[in-house]
Amino acid sequence: MDLDPRQVRLYIAPLLSLTIFLSVLNGVTFNLAVPDIAADYAVSPAMVSWVVTAYIVIFAFGSVMYARLGQRFHLRDLITAGLLIFCLGSLLGFFTDSYHMLVAARMIQAAGASGIPALSMVLATVYVPVHIRGRLLGLIASTVAFGLGIGPIIGGLIAGYLHWNYLFLMPLLLLPSIYLLRRALPRQSDLVRKPLDLPGALLLAGTVGCLLFMVNLVMWWLLLPALVLGTLFARRIISISYPFVSPELFGSPGYLHGLLTALLAMGTIFATFFLMPLMFRHIYDMPTLHIGLYLFPGAMSAALAGLVAGRFVDRCGAAPVVRTGFLILMTGFCLIILTAGQSPVVSALCLIVANSGFTIIHSSLAGAVSGTLPDGRVGLGMGVFNLVFFVSGALGTASAGMFLDVLGQDQSGSYSFIFAGCLALALAALFIFKRSFTQTCK
Repeated sequence: MDLDPRQVRLYIAPLLSLTIFLSVLNGVTFNLAVPDIAADYAVSPAMVSWVVTAYIVIFAFGSVMYARLGQRFHLRDLITAGLLIFCLGSLLGFFTDSYHMLVAARMIQAAGASGIPALSMVLATVYVPVHIRGRLLGLIASTVAFGLGIGPIIGGLIAGYLHWNYLFLMPLLLLPSIYLLRRALPRQSDLVRKPLDLPGALLLAGTVGCLLFMVNLVMWWLLLPALVLGTLFARRIISISYPFVSPELFGSPGYLHGLLTALLAMGTIFATFFLMPLMFRHIYDMPTLHIGLYLFPGAMSAALAGLVAGRFVDRCGAAPVVRTGFLILMTGFCLIILTAGQSPVVSALCLIVANSGFTIIHSSLAGAVSGTLPDGRVGLGMGVFNLVFFVSGALGTASAGMFLDVLGQDQSGSYSFIFAGCLALALAALFIFKRSFTQTCK
């Protein structure tokens, strides 16, 4: 079932952009509100971190769960359910006066919001015609990058002039889009009513949860249960007829190399999003609002780069665009390494280069990876790709934070050292990618 290209351009693409943008904002803006939440509820830093960590864990697993459910239920029904759950969690969070209910509201939000990028990716890689697929993936990546960049500004304004509690109201803007998306998306005719492997899903959720809690809360003892649960999950998917994730999915070297590329590369990007505001705060001694203004050009350039990259993917294929994105990203890292601490304007210009490389990679890598899979496995394969994306982001952010704690956040050399590590990881990711994706632009 291919969607009508005109319908995609006029209705589906703008609606998906809005939902993805508000989903990204919901995750980013609450990071800024953590100190205020801790003060209002008089909880410790370790306790308040659950507001962010619980959201990440549910969101990461949900990206696979929704992709798996997309093989059994109509996408428009799943998107409707996800948006309603997202808004329900938002209402609960806005009206609650209990910290534990606040964490529960964030988990409910994540359970709904995780379906937005997952199902958007399935829609783009499975049901959108090939000749406009790159443009839609580019639009998705641009929206994510723009949301990540402008999120701190919007969050700072809302929390500063109103109250952090009003951040919960932003997702309610999505309520009209539920009706519009249901009208724009047709019912699928290729659903497969296979049994859902609930034990396998729980084992995967436990593995992902242990890993993310381990790196975000620095609880290293969780590595052992993560390994045990991961081993049990691997044994289960090769021993039953209808596993939660088919082991045949990993039989393609190209798909595995694509996942490894995402695992290495995306962590460096999220580390950049984490480190640059800290550099502006501790090296250049800037207030939050000024930091957001200096980061804004990077967000805008990233959004434009994703749109341009999407068009080149449709013309040249995904692989050459991914390689170009890596070259731009690594150039940005080199510039940051050489100029860290010199001037906020210079750092902002370097960030424009790095952010542009990130969006180009993000928009085209999904297309390259989806092209390695047969039609029946693309949806679930992209769900696993999204899971790796979020796990890599959590690992990159946590690792950057740990290195910064050791090296000192008020020394420009600390940032140069960490970005040198990011450069090495990006180079390794490019090497792995080129092993399976050798296509050139004609």
